[in-house]
Amino acid sequence: MKEKKYGYNNKSRELLGRDSYPNCHCHHCNKERKRTHEGNENNTSNTNTFNPTFNPSITINISPGYTPNPIGVETLQYITLAEEGKKVYTNNDALKQYGSSDILDPNNVSTLHLFVNGVLQPPSIYHVEEGILHLESSDLPPKDAPIILLFITVKG
Repeated sequence: MKEKKYGYNNKSRELLGRDSYPNCHCHHCNKERKRTHEGNENNTSNTNTFNPTFNPSITINISPGYTPNPIGVETLQYITLAEEGKKVYTNNDALKQYGSSDILDPNNVSTLHLFVNGVLQPPSIYHVEEGILHLESSDLPPKDAPIILLFITVKG
């Protein structure tokens, strides 16, 4: 009968006769575990198997004759370029050649977002009313930085 050695092998830096990583289920560890415990049917490492199944199908039951109303989203954007020291922008500053809309009434849209030089700005630094954008921050955008006020309206 061959005597099994337990301990630490300094050359290969692994534990002898034991699983180095008993909770690991990677291909290497499973292969090593199978080789080490081959033929031992009472070993718990041979009884713990995990075979998950995933069924991504979803069934939605809708009563016959029911047609849901389509939900739509409308987006418009006000586009302008920053001017040095300027805190108030109006519809007259819009760059119509880039498809800019007027500044809409914030009460008539679902949400709005201000981007200065491509960076989303927190609502605390600006105020919008129909036709007017007020920048309330002491740190104003650099000259010619693009200012985009995005209006999103959910319909439906």
